[in-house]
Amino acid sequence: MGKIKKERTKEDFEANKIRMFNRKANAKRIGTLKKSKTLDHLIPVEEKMESLMNKYMKSDGIEFCYDVSAKEIPYFRTLAYTEWAHSLIIHPLCNELKVRQVADAKKGQTISDDWNGYFQQKVLNDKSNKYQDRTSSNDYKKKGILIVLPGSNRIKERTCLNKLNWIKNKYGDAVWFKPHPITTHTLIGEMKDMWGEDAILPRNINVYDFLVKADKVFTTYMSETALYAAVLGKKIEPIDVYQYVDSGSFYHYNKFLFDNCVSGESQEHWINSTFSNYRSGIFNPEVDRNWEHKIEQYFKYIIGERSKYKTWFIDNKEEYRAKQNI
Repeated sequence: MGKIKKERTKEDFEANKIRMFNRKANAKRIGTLKKSKTLDHLIPVEEKMESLMNKYMKSDGIEFCYDVSAKEIPYFRTLAYTEWAHSLIIHPLCNELKVRQVADAKKGQTISDDWNGYFQQKVLNDKSNKYQDRTSSNDYKKKGILIVLPGSNRIKERTCLNKLNWIKNKYGDAVWFKPHPITTHTLIGEMKDMWGEDAILPRNINVYDFLVKADKVFTTYMSETALYAAVLGKKIEPIDVYQYVDSGSFYHYNKFLFDNCVSGESQEHWINSTFSNYRSGIFNPEVDRNWEHKIEQYFKYIIGERSKYKTWFIDNKEEYRAKQNI
């Protein structure tokens, strides 16, 4: 996820500058990579969300931004959204509240949809990759250990080199390192020098071919591979630098997936009960019984949670202090 570089307004959305399926905007973020057509079912979800955006921008002074990260106070300025595991997710740019919304979802659900089965079928039927034109893995042998790395802008700052070296030393030739599609040739060369050329997969190969065959997946709080590995019953473990785990793009979901490996809670039960609840902030017409009602409920819930903290912390920008009306 990128960092917020400027304040976004309603006019930005109307100009199609930050929409999830805007090709021009995506070209600046992911270069020549193209998003998979299997994400197109999320187009009406984004459209519904944008109609709600305009309402809350006017009434509550909240901004909405695609694929960003930052740390804001509980009386947050920004709701962020992006695609995750072929679903659309929404959360405040406040770590405390985005983790709480997921915890609240688990506690508040009694009827569950089969989210776990949905994710399983995506990965087993080769429909889980969000990028087009991934190359075949037929020329590469199966290995029991898969390490999924973040992109060039995150790998040196956010991943623990000590952990990566420990994994390679422990498992030896049984390890595949999978570079992110957005990884420079220079950095891939450094990886080959450090861990051996035979341990580094091509950056454009389909990571899920190797995930399905692996016994254990080492990944990050930034990656949706944690979810896909979990639904297949794989052992998962993080490779992040501890001080940055809560900065991970999908920290508020992956935190619980990693924790379940320690607590022994069923991943299937947790995923189905949590994601079926509107508080989770995850929406998908291919799974939800009534995704439109669910997203409306979410907005009411998260705005209500925000209001509880109106005077706890005072924003450092005058224009936002004015919006706090205190």
